[in-house]
Amino acid sequence: MIIKLLQLNINADNYWDKQIHYITSHDFDIIHLQELTGKDTIVGNIHSRRNTFAELQKILQDKYYGVLSIAQRYTSSSDAYMGNGIFYKNHYKLLAKKELILSKFAPFPSDSTAYENVGRTVLHLTFEIENKQISCINTHAAWGGDHIEKPFQTKQGEMLFDYLQTVTPPFVLSGDFNITPDQPLIKKIDTLTRNLITEHKITNTLDPKNHRAKQLFPKGLAVDYIFTSKDLEVKKFAVIDEDLSDHFGLTAEITI
Repeated sequence: MIIKLLQLNINADNYWDKQIHYITSHDFDIIHLQELTGKDTIVGNIHSRRNTFAELQKILQDKYYGVLSIAQRYTSSSDAYMGNGIFYKNHYKLLAKKELILSKFAPFPSDSTAYENVGRTVLHLTFEIENKQISCINTHAAWGGDHIEKPFQTKQGEMLFDYLQTVTPPFVLSGDFNITPDQPLIKKIDTLTRNLITEHKITNTLDPKNHRAKQLFPKGLAVDYIFTSKDLEVKKFAVIDEDLSDHFGLTAEITI
């Protein structure tokens, strides 16, 4: 059986209409999203006008179930949050849900420009699909101001790496890791997985039309990833070169 996965940092609701059109016009089996936000979440370039997870649930409810992991609450509103979400076809059987807390800070000042202490989580769901099991793991790793790994990123990364060693294959891990493939954490994860970004020689996953750090372009940086356990066969992999966010989306078709 082949499952089709979408990985996307959605950047709250800044590109909402384009994202909804794209997601609903494609038949993904599993969707990994980061930077889902609550109404009136204010931080950085985000001022969310909607509860993105709740609205996506309503839009997708005929085909998908969704699970949200709230990583951080913000001071801008009692409803403000940012988190990771996984949407999956509603005929899949959810066997287990786990959350790993990498960093906890609540509530976070919405006017802060230093993000070292922002809450970070890992969302891990295990499914049974046509009598086969697979784990899907989604995270948004810490931001250190550039693509070079900092000590606090290493600390959180070690927690993720240790956790990955307890996960029974097959599994898929994806997310915005905020560091490039040459950094120690990514190299360490590579020892356990197939890194589809490096396999396909992808050098940029940031949208130059929408990303605020214009100094990064035209070269850009690869900071978003899909990893799979080494036992899985990947039929297709692609970078979605469309204006869906300030990051490009990634897709993979995987045989389980």
